[in-house]
Amino acid sequence: MSRMKELSQALDELVACGEALIQTANAIRDMFTGEPEPEETPAPVAPSEPAPPRAEETKKYTFAEVRKAFSAKSHAGYTAQVKELIAGYGAEKLSGVKEEDYPALMADLEAIV
Repeated sequence: MSRMKELSQALDELVACGEALIQTANAIRDMFTGEPEPEETPAPVAPSEPAPPRAEETKKYTFAEVRKAFSAKSHAGYTAQVKELIAGYGAEKLSGVKEEDYPALMADLEAIV
């Protein structure tokens, strides 16, 4: 028998053992809870109120997008405020601002009028 065929058989046996272990664990749980676990999980119910936005849902900005927005604001006559804003994030130049600060930085930039 070839090595690949032996390996394939061993993997098949391992899968069968795993399935048997799962069945045994489910049977033991059913004995203690008194009710079997449903085969399908019910669909989640929609909440009555929308969930607040998560941090992951915050828009991600690229350096090019941030640079374009800052350039436009600077050309609109707000160069001094743009420089102060960058300095407020602990950087001398826009490229020195951390990428994770881009969403807050863009929000602050939009507040400049």
